Amino acid sequence: MRHILLIFALAFTLNGSAQLNNWDPSWNSTDSALVFHDDLDYYLNAYSKKEIKTMRKQVRIWRMNFDKLMRNTIRDLRTYSEGHGMDPHTHDFTLPTAQSGSNYTLSANNGKIRAFMFGSITNPPARMQMERWSNLVKKYADKEVQLFVIYGDELHPGDGRQFKAYPLPKSEHEKLAYAQEFAQLGTMPVLVDGLNGSVYNAYGRVPNGALLVDKDGNLVFRSTWADARKMEHMIDTLLKWYKAGKPKEFLAQ
Repeated sequence: MRHILLIFALAFTLNGSAQLNNWDPSWNSTDSALVFHDDLDYYLNAYSKKEIKTMRKQVRIWRMNFDKLMRNTIRDLRTYSEGHGMDPHTHDFTLPTAQSGSNYTLSANNGKIRAFMFGSITNPPARMQMERWSNLVKKYADKEVQLFVIYGDELHPGDGRQFKAYPLPKSEHEKLAYAQEFAQLGTMPVLVDGLNGSVYNAYGRVPNGALLVDKDGNLVFRSTWADARKMEHMIDTLLKWYKAGKPKEFLAQ
């Protein structure tokens, strides 16, 4: 179940049309927020065909019975519908940081734009996004922007040669060790969700989902797959909107 969404995406994104970035980058203005269009679909359009083939080699998708795969996929979608199963609002949390051990509380950082993705060491797309999001950390180092990862569920625990050394963690200590190793792939803070996956569950159980919370604590974007390009576009737009005084009618220049 944990890896059904990735397998389904990897199986179908080799179709040329799936490579099109069909997300609508515009936004809706309200009295208090700019709300972007959610991007809750299957397709890994953040990646080239070569990168997708690389990720496919890391997992054993060809060993799965296709009928079983489809039944599991449909069951998963009926329950969570690519993040639709979550209450589409900000869910507060306090989690430890893998690198330092200090706690981070989402609501305590209002006044900053917060962008975060879910990931794990056995999650190929999250591994690729670490470097890309780390570049955004550099770009926004002097801005009121925070980017971080929440270490959630393992997507392919113990799968294949790549992830054989990472079975499902049996303790908080083991999960923390995985998160600390994952953190070495980039420069972003990595927050560690508990074994019960409470934060992962609250945000729709999407293994590499990405979310954007504005300075006022509004959840203004959800996506099935983290994509640094989309997040950069939205953060830049929000920064311009705040600089302009948060006008209700806003056209970015």
